[in-house]
Amino acid sequence: MQPDARSWRPQAFGRRHPRNLHDPLVEPAWDGIRILAHVTPNGVSLLDATGNDLAADHPEVAAELLTTIRAETIVADGYLTDQALRSGVGVTLDDEPPGLGEHVAQFFLGKQAADAVGGRGRVPGQGTGRTVRHAEEAAAEPLPIAFVAIDLVALDDQPLLEIPLLERKRLLESVVPEGARVRRTPFVREPAGSFIVTWRALGFGGLAYKEANSRYHPGVKNDGWSLMAMPRR
Repeated sequence: MQPDARSWRPQAFGRRHPRNLHDPLVEPAWDGIRILAHVTPNGVSLLDATGNDLAADHPEVAAELLTTIRAETIVADGYLTDQALRSGVGVTLDDEPPGLGEHVAQFFLGKQAADAVGGRGRVPGQGTGRTVRHAEEAAAEPLPIAFVAIDLVALDDQPLLEIPLLERKRLLESVVPEGARVRRTPFVREPAGSFIVTWRALGFGGLAYKEANSRYHPGVKNDGWSLMAMPRR
């Protein structure tokens, strides 16, 4: 890995409104702890925004990254979050085109969650930023944490900071397979209305807009990336 890679911190979102971004990719905004995952043959570090290594707190995530990535070394940006493993039971998707909810749920929550969403149970109070669960599920043990990768910033000891975001996304897909504790964020291009409806119904409270041609600037704000609250409608 590059000598200074461990000093990198996650790129911050800028202040430009999404409508002012050129050719943005649209993603759900994840809750959780933002990290840079450093994976080498010698081990895994999950470094948060202050440089603390959280790998010892999440051994299942570290183990899956170490054994499944299709590269010698990577640095991936992402979130440690329980959102990726929530069941989605009780979420209403009645305003979705047939099949879209199940398709999107399976895309980033896995088949079990997609099957649960397929039940289309109705729950009031959408737009809270958290998936509403049945009372017995809410009383159960906390859901396990997964790593949701949103970007790839180094590959096989080579920084990708000057590579356009869309190309980094394609590389991420090729080297980071999805599994029990490792996922990749979904993204779409505009118009994203049907997907936004689904993400809102699944409990996401915001959206991330990122210019497809944007570069990566570790530890500083990038006005090519923008966050916004989830639209009510």
